[in-house]
Amino acid sequence: MLYDDFKPIVDLVLNNWTALQLAVEHGMGAPGGEKTAQLMSVYIARFCVENVVDVTELTEVIEDLMDEEFDTVCHDNSPKEIASLLLMFLSLLKEGQHDELRARIEAMPTCQKWLSQPIHESVPPQYHGNPDDDTTSSSGEDGPDDEPINGEAASSSHQNHEPEPMDEDVEPGWTVVRTRRKK
Repeated sequence: MLYDDFKPIVDLVLNNWTALQLAVEHGMGAPGGEKTAQLMSVYIARFCVENVVDVTELTEVIEDLMDEEFDTVCHDNSPKEIASLLLMFLSLLKEGQHDELRARIEAMPTCQKWLSQPIHESVPPQYHGNPDDDTTSSSGEDGPDDEPINGEAASSSHQNHEPEPMDEDVEPGWTVVRTRRKK
């Protein structure tokens, strides 16, 4: 089945996406961000496999998921880069170009596979259908704003690192992701 071959690729790409990792580590959106990210991966893989998708449409879906599920808007064009990469991998998979696919996957940076951990299959994805439908979004307004970050992320993010200065024009609760400048 195409989904079974494509889902691990989606996991790998999303595992390498800094914006998603930051949103989960910093507790953006509803509690249980890691599980939400895992379900997001399931949704994206199914969406791509079950539909004829172009880069613009997939970019919009990814942006909507990040906004609705993680209260995160990426200003660094990374959702479009993720969409392009996913569709390129899907195209290679559909065309049976397994050697090219394997070479491109092996060229990707290695990372901790935090999205690949198993989740219960009986849990349906939180995001169903229409990206403009607000009924599935979780804003996290029901709980206190100062909920603790999970211990693993908190310990790794505070090891000998000084806090980065925040831009004053950023609203509280938002993480700004910008393009890296090449030196």
